[in-house]
Amino acid sequence: MRDRIKDEHYFNLLIQKEKESIKMFEDAVKKTTLEKGESDRGTRNGYNILINSYEKEINLLYSLGEDLAIIEEVYKKLLFYYSKMWNRKYGYIELIKVLSLAVLFKVDKSDIFELEKKIISERFDDYLVNFWIKKIDSTWERKEETFEFKVYDCLKQILEKDREMACEELKEYLLENWYEIHRECAWYDSHKSNQKVYYGYWSFEAGAIAKILNLDDSSLKDVPYYPYDLVHYKK
Repeated sequence: MRDRIKDEHYFNLLIQKEKESIKMFEDAVKKTTLEKGESDRGTRNGYNILINSYEKEINLLYSLGEDLAIIEEVYKKLLFYYSKMWNRKYGYIELIKVLSLAVLFKVDKSDIFELEKKIISERFDDYLVNFWIKKIDSTWERKEETFEFKVYDCLKQILEKDREMACEELKEYLLENWYEIHRECAWYDSHKSNQKVYYGYWSFEAGAIAKILNLDDSSLKDVPYYPYDLVHYKK
């Protein structure tokens, strides 16, 4: 178990539910794609549902303590559908999560090529998005120094500090800021709900920063929300 709030039984129940949902919609999407094509509304609705389900499954599997290689395979499926569907209407926090996981799983630049094209075509120019993509694809040329949305602007100063200071400030970000800056997210305080809507709280962007900067993150190992073993999954 990586999560400290719920138990194995809780996560196993939700994982089984998501797997059943994914199987149903994967089958439906294959059928509508063959019959009506990828541009069909039903197909694209199915893609959106699968994106949501794969995001949940990644969090659930990580929270449970599943092997990272298994989670990586789920992430590849998420990235496949997300790259097809992304546009400016998708949430910024979700985009940062997808790109953070791309950094942590060390995907190849060819894996984000379609997403890159979408970002360029939508004229979406953001400091953190550019920073993430540049670490995956060295040919990425965008250099915007500001944020499209301010939710993660506090991370810029961490990325620009020396390693020792960056680690201390990343720890402060996790302990003091991370949970509260996500107050507007649907999952905020979900662990308090009587419904099974909690999937685990993880700051994948903090892990991506530690990996990119090659920090000595031993002091972060037991800090809430920090995905320590994922940071060290691929060197």
